[in-house]
Amino acid sequence: MSWKDLAEMAPKLSEAEIRFEKKRRLAGLVLGPLLFVIVLLSPPLEHVTPVGMRTLGIFLWIVTWWISEAIPIPVTALFSMALLVVCGILPAQEAFNYWANWINIFLIGAFIIGHATSIHGLTRRLAYRMIASPLLAGDPWRLLVLFGVGPALFSALISNVVSTMIFLSIALGLMETLQFPQEGRYGEALCLAIAWGAAMGGIITPVGSPPNLIIIGFMEPLGYHIGFAQWTAVCFPVAVAGLAAMFLVIRYILRPQTTGWQVSPEKIRQELEKLGPMSRGEKIAGGALLTAVFLWVLPDMARIFLGREHASSIWLTGHLGWEVSAILVATSLFLIPVDWEKRKFAMTWPEAVKGIEWGTLSLIGGALALGSMLAHRTLGLGEFFAQSISSLAASGTSQFVFVLGGIVFTVLLTNLASNVAISSMVGALALAVLPSTGLNPLALMVPIALASSMAFSLPMATPPNAIVFASGQVRITNMFKSGSVLSLICVVILSLFGFILVEWIFPQGG
Repeated sequence: MSWKDLAEMAPKLSEAEIRFEKKRRLAGLVLGPLLFVIVLLSPPLEHVTPVGMRTLGIFLWIVTWWISEAIPIPVTALFSMALLVVCGILPAQEAFNYWANWINIFLIGAFIIGHATSIHGLTRRLAYRMIASPLLAGDPWRLLVLFGVGPALFSALISNVVSTMIFLSIALGLMETLQFPQEGRYGEALCLAIAWGAAMGGIITPVGSPPNLIIIGFMEPLGYHIGFAQWTAVCFPVAVAGLAAMFLVIRYILRPQTTGWQVSPEKIRQELEKLGPMSRGEKIAGGALLTAVFLWVLPDMARIFLGREHASSIWLTGHLGWEVSAILVATSLFLIPVDWEKRKFAMTWPEAVKGIEWGTLSLIGGALALGSMLAHRTLGLGEFFAQSISSLAASGTSQFVFVLGGIVFTVLLTNLASNVAISSMVGALALAVLPSTGLNPLALMVPIALASSMAFSLPMATPPNAIVFASGQVRITNMFKSGSVLSLICVVILSLFGFILVEWIFPQGG
């Protein structure tokens, strides 16, 4: 994920967009600390302690800076942990320990594994193999479907940012090599299919998108363990339904021209031949990825087939968590030689550092720290929110309406700011009000995580959106119109289909 400041983004923005960004960021820069001061000077809310009021002030300050991007979002997250210490809410060691939580350790290993498949060319080879498939048969619409499904499959196992970059680079090359028609919005549709497909695929597994892990992290202290296979069982059908909706929107709302020309399978095969035979590095990277996935689902499989109380299941759950498996497999890449004579290994530390999204790790650490404090019982904020929600519940509001409201709220906000920042904010608020709703906690929190990946109408909504928009192939008006329709459909899918699946797979936290 690229965390760029305005000076870096300016060359790709219009004058009007630059003026808007300057005003937005300046307003947020001033409003954040102002809200903090207002909260500190205000009388304490009912049930809220003075420490709780300081926590609320910090929360409003940080969320304002996240939404406005007054300073880079990861820096704001680190700043939040420092504020928790300065304001006497947490000791320094405890506050910054959130950065080293198991989710970030898991992500470090997963980023290294995913980066290995990229630097050795395995992901590019697989993408070209898919394009060269006889099923394509030179048909433009089939190619469009492939560029939606392909990123989705990749994003289930590696970062949706990486999968978007891979398929976008191939798509741009194809546009030049195959000379797609300039009119008819086909190239634009291809780019949007990549971004939206990557976002859909990112929900399938916990590793696909950071918001998934943020919500899982919020649930861990409450005693809710979400297994790799359990998450996939819920989210795979939702992703399939979302992809189907995506292709309907592209076909009937965006309406790209797919007639009167053909894709040349021969040119695709020529590109594939240029890659040559599979290298040792590709084989090692592929083996590492398959091994990691196997180890991540192994504890879940053991519980299913052997039972939760079996000695093997207990040992695997206690000793082979996702973070442990990720680090073990990532470490193996530094041990397996690509060329022993030259002492060249499958991964080097400089390359590993490039593949790790440090900004995302910082944001997750800050989000977990703020979320935990916001829901902390002794501070009173959770009680205040619970009382407020109880008043609403007394008016006859159903549990389903709470879930629907959380999904709509998340999708709307995510269209205006980073999905990682919004899932952190909404997840923290949901965590605080859960006791008053009577809901199965996972029936609210999991749909919120998925909703943060369902904002498709603006470039800043998700990293895949921003990447394809920066290519210059996508018009903002077309992204907004078709993306808004897709987001609306996905709200319906999540509210009905997703909610029912979560309740079934995770009965009362199961």
